[in-house]
Amino acid sequence: MLQDAEAQVAELDAEGVCVLSGALNAEKIAALRDTCLRQRDLMGQTRDIDHSQHLAGFHRFDAFAGVDLAFQHCDAINGFLDAYFGPGAYAPIGLSDITVNRSQHWHTDLLRGPYARFLDGVDPWASTRGECLKALIYLQDGKSLRFVKGSHRAPSPLDDVALDEMARAQRDTQLDIKAGDVVMMDIRGLHRGATDAEMARAEMVDAPKILLAHVFGKRGAPFAEAMEKGNAARMQDWDAKFLPEGLRPA
Repeated sequence: MLQDAEAQVAELDAEGVCVLSGALNAEKIAALRDTCLRQRDLMGQTRDIDHSQHLAGFHRFDAFAGVDLAFQHCDAINGFLDAYFGPGAYAPIGLSDITVNRSQHWHTDLLRGPYARFLDGVDPWASTRGECLKALIYLQDGKSLRFVKGSHRAPSPLDDVALDEMARAQRDTQLDIKAGDVVMMDIRGLHRGATDAEMARAEMVDAPKILLAHVFGKRGAPFAEAMEKGNAARMQDWDAKFLPEGLRPA
């Protein structure tokens, strides 16, 4: 297991992304899907598709405590993070998401647009090793995730339009992911998910695509601390704009 983790860490260091295969079993996948689908009324609609939902900061809601525990108790995720950061040297930074049938354009997970100001005076690329990693749990098979390998090593703009233009000029890799796999990703890397057209298909109503994500940062790292502060501000704005009326996290 340690040897596998070390090889996966080396892969993420070099390419910015790796896959932890078979991290969750079928029973756990079914339980997580059931939790998410039963609580869709807690999610916002951030795309012009009726069957598309998104919940930012799901870890704040009692209804999703089991989803949060799935990350905390996942041996594959913990083993990888221990090997990458060192035991106890990392913590979640408050950036968690549940998405259901949600499209995603080319982007990085850095603070962008009006929230880029939180990175003023902080260089995300000061360290050659990523100081914020995303764990992305797949609850079904998927081939929509595309990643520009190595893009985590070079500075990129904190603007969505510029990122899209930059990504289209580079070669990307399409990942083949199975239900129960976990994608580990350096948040500085360029990636995208499914298109609007793919997520708008009628079959997505009865077989929704659900992704779960948590970002973990290196304790004491200025970059991770800036991401945590900026995400808190972004999440407050997200709640006001997208959270169904009358619903607030515990």
